[in-house]
Amino acid sequence: MKFINVRLLTGDFPAALRFWRDIMRLTMTYGDETVGYAYFETGDSGVELFSREGFAASLGEATPAPQPQGHQAVLVFRMDDVDATYSDLVARGAAAVSAPQDRPAWQARTAHFKAHDGYLVEIYSPLGGSGTSTA
Repeated sequence: MKFINVRLLTGDFPAALRFWRDIMRLTMTYGDETVGYAYFETGDSGVELFSREGFAASLGEATPAPQPQGHQAVLVFRMDDVDATYSDLVARGAAAVSAPQDRPAWQARTAHFKAHDGYLVEIYSPLGGSGTSTA
Protein backbone atom coordinates (compact mmCIF):
# COMPACT_ATOMS: atom_id res chain seq x y z
CA MET A 1 0.00 0.00 0.00
CA LYS A 2 1.28 3.46 -0.89
CA PHE A 3 -0.11 6.74 0.45
CA ILE A 4 -0.86 9.08 -2.46
CA ASN A 5 -2.48 12.25 -1.08
CA VAL A 6 -4.74 13.80 1.50
CA ARG A 7 -8.06 15.29 0.39
CA LEU A 8 -9.14 18.34 2.36
CA LEU A 9 -12.83 19.20 2.19
CA THR A 10 -13.52 22.91 2.34
CA GLY A 11 -16.49 25.16 2.82
CA ASP A 12 -14.64 28.11 1.27
CA PHE A 13 -12.85 26.79 -1.79
CA PRO A 14 -11.45 30.15 -3.02
CA ALA A 15 -9.87 30.86 0.40
CA ALA A 16 -8.43 27.34 0.61
CA LEU A 17 -7.05 27.62 -2.91
CA ARG A 18 -5.38 30.96 -2.12
CA PHE A 19 -3.82 29.50 1.05
CA TRP A 20 -2.23 26.46 -0.61
CA ARG A 21 -1.33 28.17 -3.90
CA ASP A 22 -0.37 31.72 -2.83
CA ILE A 23 0.77 31.42 0.78
CA MET A 24 2.18 27.87 0.97
CA ARG A 25 3.23 28.10 -2.70
CA LEU A 26 2.63 24.43 -3.42
CA THR A 27 2.77 23.45 -7.08
CA MET A 28 -0.79 23.18 -8.38
CA THR A 29 -0.96 20.56 -11.11
CA TYR A 30 -4.71 20.91 -11.63
CA GLY A 31 -7.36 23.34 -10.48
CA ASP A 32 -10.93 24.15 -11.43
CA GLU A 33 -12.68 26.77 -9.32
CA THR A 34 -16.04 26.13 -11.00
CA VAL A 35 -15.93 22.51 -9.81
CA GLY A 36 -14.24 23.39 -6.51
CA TYR A 37 -11.27 21.07 -6.97
CA ALA A 38 -7.48 21.45 -6.99
CA TYR A 39 -4.45 19.16 -6.69
CA PHE A 40 -1.03 20.20 -5.39
CA GLU A 41 2.21 18.23 -5.67
CA THR A 42 4.31 17.94 -2.53
CA GLY A 43 6.92 15.37 -3.54
CA ASP A 44 5.89 11.75 -3.00
CA SER A 45 2.32 12.69 -2.10
CA GLY A 46 -0.09 15.54 -2.66
CA VAL A 47 -2.68 17.84 -1.14
CA GLU A 48 -6.07 17.77 -2.79
CA LEU A 49 -8.84 20.32 -2.20
CA PHE A 50 -12.48 19.58 -2.84
CA SER A 51 -15.46 21.74 -1.93
CA ARG A 52 -17.76 20.10 0.63
CA GLU A 53 -20.70 20.59 -1.74
CA GLY A 54 -18.86 19.05 -4.70
CA PHE A 55 -17.73 16.04 -2.70
CA ALA A 56 -21.23 15.48 -1.29
CA ALA A 57 -22.64 15.62 -4.82
CA SER A 58 -20.04 13.10 -6.05
CA LEU A 59 -21.29 10.69 -3.38
CA GLY A 60 -24.91 11.31 -4.32
CA GLU A 61 -25.65 13.16 -1.08
CA ALA A 62 -28.09 16.05 -1.20
CA THR A 63 -26.23 18.18 1.33
CA PRO A 64 -22.66 18.22 2.59
CA ALA A 65 -21.75 17.25 6.13
CA PRO A 66 -21.85 20.19 8.55
CA GLN A 67 -18.73 22.31 8.97
CA PRO A 68 -16.57 20.60 11.62
CA GLN A 69 -15.40 22.53 14.67
CA GLY A 70 -11.89 22.65 16.15
CA HIS A 71 -8.69 21.33 14.61
CA GLN A 72 -9.52 18.60 12.11
CA ALA A 73 -6.04 17.65 10.95
CA VAL A 74 -2.44 18.85 10.95
CA LEU A 75 -0.46 18.65 7.71
CA VAL A 76 3.25 18.46 8.49
CA PHE A 77 5.99 19.74 6.18
CA ARG A 78 9.71 19.28 6.80
CA MET A 79 11.81 22.41 6.23
CA ASP A 80 15.52 23.13 6.24
CA ASP A 81 15.00 26.35 8.22
CA VAL A 82 11.79 26.66 10.26
CA ASP A 83 12.53 30.25 11.34
CA ALA A 84 13.12 31.57 7.82
CA THR A 85 10.11 29.68 6.44
CA TYR A 86 7.94 30.94 9.31
CA SER A 87 8.93 34.56 8.57
CA ASP A 88 8.29 34.07 4.85
CA LEU A 89 4.84 32.50 5.40
CA VAL A 90 3.79 35.24 7.84
CA ALA A 91 4.93 37.88 5.32
CA ARG A 92 2.71 36.21 2.68
CA GLY A 93 -0.30 36.34 4.98
CA ALA A 94 -0.31 33.02 6.85
CA ALA A 95 -2.12 33.19 10.20
CA ALA A 96 0.39 32.03 12.82
CA VAL A 97 -0.82 29.80 15.63
CA SER A 98 2.54 29.18 17.30
CA ALA A 99 5.93 30.74 16.56
CA PRO A 100 9.04 28.61 16.03
CA GLN A 101 10.09 26.72 19.13
CA ASP A 102 12.21 23.74 20.04
CA ARG A 103 10.21 20.72 21.16
CA PRO A 104 12.78 18.31 22.60
CA ALA A 105 10.15 15.63 23.31
CA TRP A 106 9.29 15.67 19.58
CA GLN A 107 12.96 15.98 18.57
CA ALA A 108 11.92 18.90 16.37
CA ARG A 109 11.76 22.66 15.98
CA THR A 110 8.21 23.53 14.92
CA ALA A 111 5.81 26.34 14.05
CA HIS A 112 2.09 26.16 13.29
CA PHE A 113 -0.33 28.02 11.02
CA LYS A 114 -4.08 28.11 10.56
CA ALA A 115 -5.06 26.86 7.11
CA HIS A 116 -8.86 26.71 6.61
CA ASP A 117 -11.86 24.71 7.82
CA GLY A 118 -10.07 23.67 11.03
CA TYR A 119 -6.91 22.41 9.32
CA LEU A 120 -3.48 23.35 10.65
CA VAL A 121 -0.06 23.33 9.00
CA GLU A 122 3.05 22.41 10.95
CA ILE A 123 6.49 23.18 9.61
CA TYR A 124 9.37 21.44 11.32
CA SER A 125 13.01 20.57 11.18
CA PRO A 126 14.63 17.86 13.26
CA LEU A 127 16.64 18.97 16.26
CA GLY A 128 20.25 17.97 15.84
CA GLY A 129 19.85 17.85 12.05
CA SER A 130 18.63 14.24 11.58
CA GLY A 131 15.59 12.05 11.99
CA THR A 132 12.01 12.62 10.91
CA SER A 133 9.99 12.32 14.12
CA THR A 134 7.24 14.74 15.04
CA ALA A 135 4.28 14.28 17.32
